Amino acid sequence: MTVIRPDICVSIGNIGFQEITSLLPTLKLAEIRMDLLNLSNDELRQTFAMHKNLIATYRPKNNEFEFMLSILNEAIDCGAAWVDIDIETPTEIIREIVAKAKTANYKVIISYHNYNSTPSISKLNEIVARCQAYNAALTKIACMANSPTDCARMLSLYDNHSNVLAFCMGQIGTITRVAAPFLGAPFTYAGLQEKQTAPGQLDYISLNNLLNTIKPL
Repeated sequence: MTVIRPDICVSIGNIGFQEITSLLPTLKLAEIRMDLLNLSNDELRQTFAMHKNLIATYRPKNNEFEFMLSILNEAIDCGAAWVDIDIETPTEIIREIVAKAKTANYKVIISYHNYNSTPSISKLNEIVARCQAYNAALTKIACMANSPTDCARMLSLYDNHSNVLAFCMGQIGTITRVAAPFLGAPFTYAGLQEKQTAPGQLDYISLNNLLNTIKPL
């Protein structure tokens, strides 16, 4: 059996409950994309109960923030180790979840996504500061790369910030996903083969082999 590195987070979406139960025991870290999974409440509870290092993520559509809050709280109660909240979520909801983190043993990721482009370095620094103002465990910055200079600009964030996971999306940005754990990110994201949850994700087996080639653990 292939041993998957602890610095690879496998983003899980678009599969069924039985596939999840078979997959999770082989992974050190995984993201449960609840917005991309058609699971019952009982199946969600079982999912978070069976693994001690899962990230609960729900990307709301049509401003369904109250539903997002409810389902994230359910994931926390069921044992999620991390909760990912987009910075565009209403401030009061972010604060509610971060406050709950102070009384429970789990971590918050404040994330920013730009699916069109990578902002200027000054704008990226402003976004990092905005995310870090919530004193979360990790700030995640993910932007679409339209050129190699976008990738270089994104990776430069590691020079001036700690507790940051910064990478570019899209085919051009794939290299930043590979570089991230070597520059200071605690982990990097990968997907399931042909069921990636974001543009530019490598499948987790390929990424595992590549990282092991560059720097074996």
